[in-house]
Amino acid sequence: MRRSLQEIIELVVFGLIALLLGTGLIWLVGWILGLAGLLLKFVAGLIWSLLRFIIPIAVVAAVVYALVRLIQNQNRGKPTPASTPTAAPTPVQQPPSPPPHEALSESEEAEGDAGSGDGDDKKN
Repeated sequence: MRRSLQEIIELVVFGLIALLLGTGLIWLVGWILGLAGLLLKFVAGLIWSLLRFIIPIAVVAAVVYALVRLIQNQNRGKPTPASTPTAAPTPVQQPPSPPPHEALSESEEAEGDAGSGDGDDKKN
């Protein structure tokens, strides 16, 4: 298959255009990745600067927490003065509750009926 001079020139031109487009595309991807790298570098710097302050605060908080737990555990083994048997509060005696209304004796009912005088008697 013999190609003419015009077909050979067209193939060369199309090849050069394809190389130019490929080079431009690679250049564009490089710029996009470069900007993404700058953005990621900024985010990494922000995280790093936050961690520089947060980690020491977390270490101090952990030490304080450990000391408080240690002191609380040591105090649990020793009796406190309020929990010793001699200092225990004496129980308060509650007065007996009044009997229910149905269990009133006849004398108490008579006293209640005679003294009320409001006419609300339930006698049938």
